[in-house]
Amino acid sequence: MEKLTDEELLKELKKRFEMNKRMTYIQKELMSDLRRANEKLLASEKVQSQFLSNIRNEINNPLTSIMGLSKELESEKSISDQCSRKIGLIYSEASKLEFQMQNIIVAAELEAGESPLYVVKVDVDSLLKSVIKSFEYFSSKKNIKVVYKTTFPKSGKKFNTDSDKLKVILSNLVMNALEFSEEKSEIIINAELADANTLIISVEDYGEGIAKADINKIFERFIQLDSGSTKKHLGHGIGLSVVKSLIESLEATIDVKSKLKKGSTFTVSIPQGYIKDQMSSFSNDGDDFLFFDDEDVEVI
Repeated sequence: MEKLTDEELLKELKKRFEMNKRMTYIQKELMSDLRRANEKLLASEKVQSQFLSNIRNEINNPLTSIMGLSKELESEKSISDQCSRKIGLIYSEASKLEFQMQNIIVAAELEAGESPLYVVKVDVDSLLKSVIKSFEYFSSKKNIKVVYKTTFPKSGKKFNTDSDKLKVILSNLVMNALEFSEEKSEIIINAELADANTLIISVEDYGEGIAKADINKIFERFIQLDSGSTKKHLGHGIGLSVVKSLIESLEATIDVKSKLKKGSTFTVSIPQGYIKDQMSSFSNDGDDFLFFDDEDVEVI
């Protein structure tokens, strides 16, 4: 190795010092850029979260008012049959819009990471009854009998899970069953505890059914088996994709058994969740509809 003179050594040290100085400056600039990017990301996430919350309220509140007022008007004895039919149509269309908007908002929240798991002690029996009640108009319109069966013990029908997510899952499964069922047919909803830590809920219909090759496709977003100019059914291919995402967030599973022209059965298996916040750990979701009796089989 060639020996450097003192002058050459000083020159090399100065060169390396300048290089180190430039690298330190570049590093500081990069850190500054990263901080600014992180601040913008946090601000964007906050705006996105506020937007989703605001849009949910902005849509849900007027729709709830329209549905409530239309039901109130429909019960008035002084109105004509023609007016009653029109009010019923208003309620029906508002309900369809509310259901579709719920799926769109939930899908957006899932996409944005704004759908954390919140496990509470859920009255599953009341929740199921409230879901069935919310679709009473659609079932009566097609003259479909909805049969609810449960083997829950009368002493307790509580299960630890995310109440809101479970309600969206069940709403989509019931709506699908109603949509693809023939008039004057039947839907059977069964709920049971397979063991102390597993909730099993199935929704069975006797409608159009699904070809075996298409079963996996139905959970893909924006995919509809019934599409194009001959489309006969409601929806935009979002509902079952939302169900799949929520099922995954609950670490649950969903099984589909179906035969063309014979009907379909969707079965959800949900594991018991862990409640983190014991101070606020109970959901009475559905108690508005507790006028049903406690028989094991209920026809609505």
